[in-house]
Amino acid sequence: MPSASFLAIFIVALIGQVASDGTASTDGPRKCTFYTGANTNSATCNEIPDLVCNQGCQDSFVTAEGCLPNDGSGSDTKPTTQLCNVGFGRDTARAKACLTLTGGYSCTGKTSGYTNCYGCVNTRITFKVPLPSENVPDSWVNASHVKPVPSPPPVQLQ
Repeated sequence: MPSASFLAIFIVALIGQVASDGTASTDGPRKCTFYTGANTNSATCNEIPDLVCNQGCQDSFVTAEGCLPNDGSGSDTKPTTQLCNVGFGRDTARAKACLTLTGGYSCTGKTSGYTNCYGCVNTRITFKVPLPSENVPDSWVNASHVKPVPSPPPVQLQ
């Protein structure tokens, strides 16, 4: 039968693996063509779920052409070229969303460039369960550790 110290070491090792997986940082800047919150400590990059760049994005940004303000100012406005220094991403199948320090735009023209996001970390915690041959005694591999739930007594109808 396993000792208490063996179980304690096993649990500490498992917690260590979980903690290290949850804070894994990417090396260096990450090249991002779609991004949000570029000037914040919670920027996102390329629509990757659970990836947060806590040092923001900088160096360069996407330039988008054919941009109209999405503030409802009307369709009589002439399209402009914008530097998307806050965010850039999908708006509709036809247009892209460009966020600048002065406002938001819907852009249907050419786009070019990217930004570099820094300090990107995966925020998803992944549990790595060791294989039975890794740290678990053979006697545990085929053992059942589930206690069955007792059935309630039958109800007597009168």
